[in-house]
Amino acid sequence: MRCLQSRRVFPAALVLACTMTGNAEVLAQSPEVTSAQASASIAIPGVVGAAAAYGRIEDDRDGFLGTTRWHQESVSGDMRLGSGWLGLTLNHTRSSKDLDEHTLSSGADAGARVFGGTSKTVTQGIVLRGGTTIGAASVGAFVGYDRGETEESRAGGGVSANWERDVLTRSFGGYVSTLIELGDGWYAVPAAQYIWSRTVSDATTDSLGRAVPEERDLLIRGLFGGEIGHQGFAGELIATSGLRAYLVHDFHRFRNFADASAVDLGAFFTLGGERLSAGLEVTATVGRSDTDSASGRLFVSWRF
Repeated sequence: MRCLQSRRVFPAALVLACTMTGNAEVLAQSPEVTSAQASASIAIPGVVGAAAAYGRIEDDRDGFLGTTRWHQESVSGDMRLGSGWLGLTLNHTRSSKDLDEHTLSSGADAGARVFGGTSKTVTQGIVLRGGTTIGAASVGAFVGYDRGETEESRAGGGVSANWERDVLTRSFGGYVSTLIELGDGWYAVPAAQYIWSRTVSDATTDSLGRAVPEERDLLIRGLFGGEIGHQGFAGELIATSGLRAYLVHDFHRFRNFADASAVDLGAFFTLGGERLSAGLEVTATVGRSDTDSASGRLFVSWRF
């Protein structure tokens, strides 16, 4: 029985890129973006906001078996620049994975016993966002940089090992969408997005003096779909609610993922006044045979 050091949890920043559908830098249409599009006739020089997100990923992949729980806190600011806009988001993310003991069923190490343990990752990230309107279409792009540290420990058969390693993630992407007014406050936003994300975990040495090799993970993902929602008045506030569905296709899959495609589903509700807005959204990914994920997000923003 041995500990396979290369079988690790994905860094939190990369996990979020796979599972979160609420961040404007990850998916084209957040509730805040949709609300701004639906009320485009109101001149809004800028927006500042804060958000907190929480999620869980149950992982049944060979070599990665376990449950990840994560949370992310973020602050952001958007500024209108002529016909376009520019935004900046700062993120702090923490994830913890309970690694289950199991036997590998495939690959070069088939039959080997993988010890159980825990893996914790803390990252800090920055995302630069921007976009403009071309005719009836909204187009935008983002570039992100995350850096942090992973601590992992495994134990079994009277033997234990632990190690730390630096984690770096670079990402970029773009989106295109359009707002379709359906009447009586209803609207639809068809959209498509492209995401590229590379994560590198540095080589290190565990507590038993054994080498832990560098790991490089690449995600290339396309999202196709959109959302449908309704805007109306709740007293003097504007209430926006809707449903979101995106077909997710990985042109370059994570290691050991059995499925290249899945569906991201989400629901959200936003209340907004003249300056202050707040909302809630829940998301889930379905259609993957080896993972099950769900998350929730609270956000508040101030327009000036």
